[in-house]
Amino acid sequence: RAFRSDRASRDGRSPACAASQLEPIGPFLAQAPRTLVIDHHATRDPIGTREGDLRYFDESAGATALIVFEWLRACGAEIDRELATALYVGIATDSGWFRFSNTDVRMMQAATDLVGLGVDPNAVYNAIYQQDSHAKLRLIARMLENLEVLGDGKLAVMQLRPEDFRATGADDSMTADLINEATRLAGTEATLMITQESDDIIRVNFRSKSSLDVSQLARRFGGGGHARAAGARLHGKWDYVVPRVIDETLAAL
Repeated sequence: RAFRSDRASRDGRSPACAASQLEPIGPFLAQAPRTLVIDHHATRDPIGTREGDLRYFDESAGATALIVFEWLRACGAEIDRELATALYVGIATDSGWFRFSNTDVRMMQAATDLVGLGVDPNAVYNAIYQQDSHAKLRLIARMLENLEVLGDGKLAVMQLRPEDFRATGADDSMTADLINEATRLAGTEATLMITQESDDIIRVNFRSKSSLDVSQLARRFGGGGHARAAGARLHGKWDYVVPRVIDETLAAL
């Protein structure tokens, strides 16, 4: 079957097993009779802890999709091309297309096996990363124009507010992976992308290159994630939340 880009998540706001990042489906989870939680993040909230719920964590896995793939293989389940492609998308995107520090032999072997099951890596990459609109490119240009470098060059900060989306014709769905635009900057250790979703909801994406554990930093703000990539959604006014996040990140550096 042909790969459909609308079936792949491009959004870096993975659940991370943090309640603040699960808000869009929070009401559904609360009403669900049972919850199965499968995750690989080191930080997590008590989701799926009711009687009858099931939780499985493997922090050594580079992606949740990797855990699912290994489970399916162990059960002898049939994995057709469509399912293999979905699993490959999960593994490839969670590893930054096999660039992040969570990439290891285990992930590469799984990716190889999935390609053997019919996945077309070029088609997947093209569908996810090479279909940007003019509006998204205008948003990137505006974001980079306002890029700040703080802490003696160790911290890069990018900010997006409602007026940026209005001026460029972009929307929030186009912000996935934009934080990586600043991680290319030489000399920086950490990057923040701060997005104002509404008057009192602010999303923060954290990235680091080598030494700063941003999952612990995100945890302070009710989020979580990986040591090198994490996120949080904060409730509060922009003028209060943003300086606090920046100050705590600088202090951690």
